[in-house]
Amino acid sequence: MQIGIDSIAFSTSRYFLKLETLAKHREVDYAKYFAGIGQTRMSVFPLNEDIVTVAIDAAQKAISNVENKNDIDLLIFATESSFDLSKSAGIYVHRFLELKEDCRVFDLKQACYSATAALCMARSYVLANPNSKVLIIASDIVKYSPNTSGEPTQGGAAVAMVIATNPRILSIEPYYGVHTTDIMDFWRPIYKNEALFDSKLSVYNYLKSLEISFARYLKNSKLQSSDIDYVCYHAPFCKMARKANNLLFKNKSVDNSLIYNAIVGNSCSASLYICLISLLDNTNDDLKKKRVGFFSYGSGSVAEFFSGIISDNYKNMLSSEDNYRMLSDRIEISFSEYEGFSIDDFAYSFSLGKYENIGSVTLSRIENGQRTYETIRKNITGIRLERGNSVARIPQTASTSLSS
Repeated sequence: MQIGIDSIAFSTSRYFLKLETLAKHREVDYAKYFAGIGQTRMSVFPLNEDIVTVAIDAAQKAISNVENKNDIDLLIFATESSFDLSKSAGIYVHRFLELKEDCRVFDLKQACYSATAALCMARSYVLANPNSKVLIIASDIVKYSPNTSGEPTQGGAAVAMVIATNPRILSIEPYYGVHTTDIMDFWRPIYKNEALFDSKLSVYNYLKSLEISFARYLKNSKLQSSDIDYVCYHAPFCKMARKANNLLFKNKSVDNSLIYNAIVGNSCSASLYICLISLLDNTNDDLKKKRVGFFSYGSGSVAEFFSGIISDNYKNMLSSEDNYRMLSDRIEISFSEYEGFSIDDFAYSFSLGKYENIGSVTLSRIENGQRTYETIRKNITGIRLERGNSVARIPQTASTSLSS
């Protein structure tokens, strides 16, 4: 029985900051960002946009390809950006998607590995319940303090995937290699709003875990490195994925898989699957029946290497033009606006002006720790702010139109 990704979509903030702008105001050579970490832009989120609102937008797009959404009886929300230690962020999404009441919903956490853990659970669930579908949402927003090494790696996005039998995008193979070790390379205590990290240790353990998990994958699968056609890596920043690829596959390019991450920034649990979407959208060659390797890494740490086979009719399920439009229509903000976005004060955020969400739901207020979400009206082409920005045309290729 073939089980895997039947539908996939992603969403990110309507706003971005050029790292060239950040470098200028931080008095840093832009090459440190562009060449050093491989990034050119970061998605920036006003306080009325959070992991729930961006997740709803991604999920609405993903389930639009599902004939009967009542077949979805499990929703797993993967995140390390949760704002509630008790209630699942997925519960809010469940309501706005109008999923049936007899649908299990819960959050899953293990740093950036959580979406892959959800994929493992979903595959087993569908194997036991072949008529069911599972909705996985990976949603994270990454913020660091000003003038820290983590600041240029900020970003965020949500990916939504429907897991089902006879998948129309990619079948997950039963082979994997896993490596788990207790290490303090990245952590976020309950009292902290942002993570603490040891960057050198994290890079070292990422690469070490890749070597170990890949060796175990080859042993378990009885495959050779040459049997893998393309590879997607967890990309906290694009240079990390390139380092990983140089370790294992110097003859394979990861350029097409990193186009979107380079302009979205770190999206933690979602980043590996944004690589998949970018690969599918930006590879001109026919990918049907090609094997894609995936390396997932979550600090702390858990790592896994697994693979999947691209379905014959995957092109019918792509939303390439919609993705290009979403990314090219984003609005560049100034450095002063970026600083305003960084102030953790909900009332102040709204005093800056009206900032629109990417999707149809907004976080309208927070009172006594309770978050209220509301549907917002939009015309068929969406709302654009009067900020002197013209609406961008759909680019011919993402690589040339979205990188500057």
